[in-house]
Amino acid sequence: MNNPQALYQQLMQSIKQKIIQGELQLGDKLDSERKMSEMYGINRMTVRNAIKNLEKEGIVTSYRGKGTFVTQIPTVHDRLQLGDAENISLSVQIRQKGMSSSRQVISLQVVDVPDAAKSFFSCTKVYELIRIFTINDEPYALQKTYLPYPLFHDMDRFDFQTCSLYEYMADHHHPTITQTSTLRITSLPSAYQKIMDVKTDDQLFLFQYYGYDPQKEHVEYTLSYNKPKYTCFKFVQDHSRK
Repeated sequence: MNNPQALYQQLMQSIKQKIIQGELQLGDKLDSERKMSEMYGINRMTVRNAIKNLEKEGIVTSYRGKGTFVTQIPTVHDRLQLGDAENISLSVQIRQKGMSSSRQVISLQVVDVPDAAKSFFSCTKVYELIRIFTINDEPYALQKTYLPYPLFHDMDRFDFQTCSLYEYMADHHHPTITQTSTLRITSLPSAYQKIMDVKTDDQLFLFQYYGYDPQKEHVEYTLSYNKPKYTCFKFVQDHSRK
């Protein structure tokens, strides 16, 4: 891989994804440097560097003696390849700064690996976690997350309406620290249209995330259906690469 991301940049990306996906919300306190160092298997200097750069971007604010808190919803840049076409930069921003947000668990069950992830996961069974995310009590995203059962066999013991999914993964020594993403526009499956308050012909952004832990093991596959009202994106062609 050319120009791989530094570890502190990978940690920054991971924290930003947690904020965008609702795992961390405005005003939430980040884990301590020591805990993040232990969870991600990196040294504290790397964690400190990531936090320092997130502060420069205005994403978090640190208070001496109190900790570091989320103060802004970030714009996250992912790289994706569309077929054999040019390399595209995908920018996703959830425009919810200053708004209240929450999440609701719809279901959690063990299922067969979905077709789109069969070449990604090496196991045959995964946990499927379906959640609704809201802004000011209005649904803005539905996420279906799949985690390999052999690595996370006790998911049903946790309440992911209040418990952070990514903290759970980190506690099991397989945190998502890098992701690849794809985007397309589609309608929402009929089973979720009522709870998301959308119509059959409404078009949503569908983001597919493939997540890797620090050892590059495949640990997460997520489908995120986002309403355009709270989501924007842009494509930027990188002319420096062929």
